[in-house]
Amino acid sequence: MANNPYVKPLKAFDPKKDLVVNESFKADDLFSREDTLGDLESGEPDGELQGDAGKELASFRADAPVQAGILSVATALNTTVLIACNDKGGVYLLAPGQGSLTPVGKFKIPGSIIRTPAYSGGILYITTREGLIVAVNTGLGGQEGDGTSYKPSLLWQKRMAKGILSEPVATGKILIVAALDGVYGFEAYYQDDSSKAIGKLLWEKQLDGTVSSPTLHGGMIFIGTEDKKLCALEYGGSKAETKWTFDANAQIRNKPSISRDGRDVLAASIDGSVYCVDIRQKKLEWVFMVKAPVYSTIIPGTIDNAECYYFGADNGMFYCVNSFGKSVWTFKTNGKIRTQALLDGGVVFFGSEDNNFYALNAKTGAMIFKFSTDGNINSTPVILENAIYFGANDSFIHGVSR
Repeated sequence: MANNPYVKPLKAFDPKKDLVVNESFKADDLFSREDTLGDLESGEPDGELQGDAGKELASFRADAPVQAGILSVATALNTTVLIACNDKGGVYLLAPGQGSLTPVGKFKIPGSIIRTPAYSGGILYITTREGLIVAVNTGLGGQEGDGTSYKPSLLWQKRMAKGILSEPVATGKILIVAALDGVYGFEAYYQDDSSKAIGKLLWEKQLDGTVSSPTLHGGMIFIGTEDKKLCALEYGGSKAETKWTFDANAQIRNKPSISRDGRDVLAASIDGSVYCVDIRQKKLEWVFMVKAPVYSTIIPGTIDNAECYYFGADNGMFYCVNSFGKSVWTFKTNGKIRTQALLDGGVVFFGSEDNNFYALNAKTGAMIFKFSTDGNINSTPVILENAIYFGANDSFIHGVSR
């Protein structure tokens, strides 16, 4: 790390101690209680599950609320490790077992982790609300660990001028991060300690406020902005340029999604408009009105071989919309839905700020099960074998049968 010219060590940040530091960074002056963005942290399907679906299989106390999504990572030892982060900077590597989640590694960084990290080739890329980017070699991609214990090590870190309220994206060659003042591309190619260029800033694209997470498709970045635009950026190794923009009625803060056929991009604005835009023709296909802010990422699926889309909204409703922008079904919860849903085997899974985690028949919207926790659920779930795992504001990682 000492030979890497792109590393700027952080004060009181010692990677030799498993990255464990005392939490000392204060961001009250950056994000006040009055900040309008502050509540952001807050085959054919069969649609059937086994009779014991919805029962708790395991839980792990994460010591602070978990808002970021859970990652499932295959290790070099042919095992699977779950990666979970809390909003106090804690990161946990967990080995799922029969009725258990066993910690096999942990570390801590300064700041609040509220968005799902990116993982590629053993490297975990974490962003914080306060604007810190950290790249950590987890050891999961090599032979550093024995399957029961891993000691992550710091590769590089950078403090951005503005905060970060979006998820990073890593391809193995490039890391893309959207901060509040624009989108940045960093060198992410890493083989071993001789890869000195990792962390180098390759390009930056200034935008007028970016809360939306970036989506990559076909050599382009799709992202929403605070100046009410859906932007399509063409990027390469040295620059990113605007290819086209679409004007929305309000700020776009959710992560854009790509249709299954790759033809359309879908995004939603905080006035409740859900837009479907033809990527090649750059024109609006349809708009679906929710009349409530939509922060939930829109998930594509199929019903009877016809494409459809699933998402939640701040009015507590979960929606299924067809490819023509018409409602197929809705489901009512008692809290805001800001999680990214997960579609698997004809069942759609998502959490709500009514403290419940839901499984619905993806074709009909009928509830299959509801699992109750003691906190809001904003974490994106992940499936591993017969269990689904998610975090909650009750400071636990929950494992539920499916």
